[in-house]
Amino acid sequence: MKSIQSILLWIVAAAVAVLYVLHFSGKKPKETTGGVVKKDSADAKEQHIRVAYIDLDTIQKYYEFFKLKNDDIEREKSRYDNQIQSELNKLERDRIEFLKKGQAITQVEAEKFQQEYQTRYQQIGQRQQTLQGQHLENQAKAIDDIQKRINEYLKEYNQTGKYHFIFSTQEGNPTLYYKDTAFNITNEVVKGLNEKYKQSKKQ
Repeated sequence: MKSIQSILLWIVAAAVAVLYVLHFSGKKPKETTGGVVKKDSADAKEQHIRVAYIDLDTIQKYYEFFKLKNDDIEREKSRYDNQIQSELNKLERDRIEFLKKGQAITQVEAEKFQQEYQTRYQQIGQRQQTLQGQHLENQAKAIDDIQKRINEYLKEYNQTGKYHFIFSTQEGNPTLYYKDTAFNITNEVVKGLNEKYKQSKKQ
C-alpha cells in the first residue's frame, strides 16, 4: 500500500527540518567585556542526536495487520471491478440479442433501444464512479488505521527516549540516502507490531 509512504514522508520532512535547525542554530560562546570567552555549563555538554530508521517495504511484507488490510482492499477492488464488468457484459449481450432481429427492427424500436442503451451505459458509469469513491475512502481509512498503530507502537517502543528521531525509508524512494544498518530497528518494530496486533485480536 504505497500511500503509507506519502503519509510518513510528511513526518520525515518535519523531522529533517528540526535536525537542520538543531545543527545550524547552536549557541555561540558568550564574550565578557574583557574579551574573555565564557561558556555556559549547558553549552559545555556535548549533545548527541540519536537516530534510527524503519524500512517500510519490510513492514508492508511482514506486518500482519498491514497484510490483512491490504488483502481486504484488494478483494474489495476486485469485487467492484467484477460487478461493473458484469453489468457491462449484460448490456453487451442485450445489444447483440436486439441486433439478431435484423430487418425486423423498426426505426421506432431502434431509436428506443439506442436511448435505453445510452441511459444504462451512463448509469453503469455513475455506478463505477460511486464504487471507486467508496474504494478510495475505505483505502484511506485503512491507511489511517495502519499509520495510527505504527505511531502508537513507536511511542511505546521509544518510551525510554532511546532515539530522538525515527525515520522511514523505502526502496525506490529513499528518505535516507545513506543508511548504517546498525541503526535499522525494523525487525524489532515489526515483531512488536505483530505482538500488539495478536493481543488486540484476543480482546
